[in-house]
Amino acid sequence: MASHGGLDGFALCADYCFNTGTFIPPEWFGEFVTPYLARLGCGYRSQDFYVIKHTGGNIMPILEQLAESSPHALDPQGDVDIAEVKRLVGDRVCLIGNVNCRLLDSGSDDECIESAKCALEKGMPSGGYIFSTSNCIYTGMRLVRYNLILDVWRRHGVYS
Repeated sequence: MASHGGLDGFALCADYCFNTGTFIPPEWFGEFVTPYLARLGCGYRSQDFYVIKHTGGNIMPILEQLAESSPHALDPQGDVDIAEVKRLVGDRVCLIGNVNCRLLDSGSDDECIESAKCALEKGMPSGGYIFSTSNCIYTGMRLVRYNLILDVWRRHGVYS
């Protein structure tokens, strides 16, 4: 794939958590998931690909294990405090997202703006942050809402 160009990396998309915690106990995650996730990431890195790890839900009980699997970037869900994630692992992985995509569908304009500002204010200090929603812009998302958060990014998301 690398020899054909046009591919920079892989977004590893698998959810391991509910909003209340992990699907399986963290120690099981460490035994049954982390070693294989690390092996996969190492393989992609050895081929000079970027590795982004996305997972929804409350990743805090397995945050350290996710960071130890050595992705280039981690995409914490919108309900997870990105400032705390940054404090704990921000020196080892780039952070992406944290704008609450659920609000883009069902929240008010003010809630969307606040979520985007909050992600920028907590994610940007000291670098290592890429602005985006938590999860993805999915089919049916109103373009006006996406443009709304892009306007917030244009006004507040520029590094000096």
